[in-house]
Amino acid sequence: MKLILPFVVAALGFSTSTIHAQEQPLSNWPTQDGQNVQVGQLTCPLPVQGLNIRDSSGNLTSASTPTIPLLTDPASVGATTQIGDTLYALIPPDATNQATAVIMYQGSSSTSDEINKAVQDALNHNNWFNATFTVRNVNSGETLPDGTEFWVCSSTGFVTFTDTNNGISVAGPQVPAVDPTDPAITGLQALISSTPTSP
Repeated sequence: MKLILPFVVAALGFSTSTIHAQEQPLSNWPTQDGQNVQVGQLTCPLPVQGLNIRDSSGNLTSASTPTIPLLTDPASVGATTQIGDTLYALIPPDATNQATAVIMYQGSSSTSDEINKAVQDALNHNNWFNATFTVRNVNSGETLPDGTEFWVCSSTGFVTFTDTNNGISVAGPQVPAVDPTDPAITGLQALISSTPTSP
């Protein structure tokens, strides 16, 4: 058992470098004072496909469109949760001190000036005072790196995700189905379910 365990740990350590998150939950406040509020952060890369909205039981709320396309108002596809204004992802500064703000949904009342001020506020919040930034729309399938922060900004002075019973998240690709007959899976299941013997 002592020889097998380091091998399994090494195999898992090797494989984690390619694992990507499938869904990043965002904080869901009905109303939050402030014009720029951080609502989430990635701990590993995420190839962004859209937005998911789940009910209090964790089920996707819109069966016809399980993943809401990027830059689309969730309410426009029948979801009961709305984003009050603009949702953007802030990619931390790179080696040249350039940060990127990626718009995931922009409210009709948002202006470029408002978004630029919000991004500068988010940079200041992170003590990235000397960083420059660009603002652009997100591309479907684009991979956001770990450390990317999600922010909502609003011209009204309130950040709003309506409907407290639902949870909104940034969605990546669907988790691939696991083949229970795969020898690697059956081997790991056998290892996990085996009872260690005392030395």
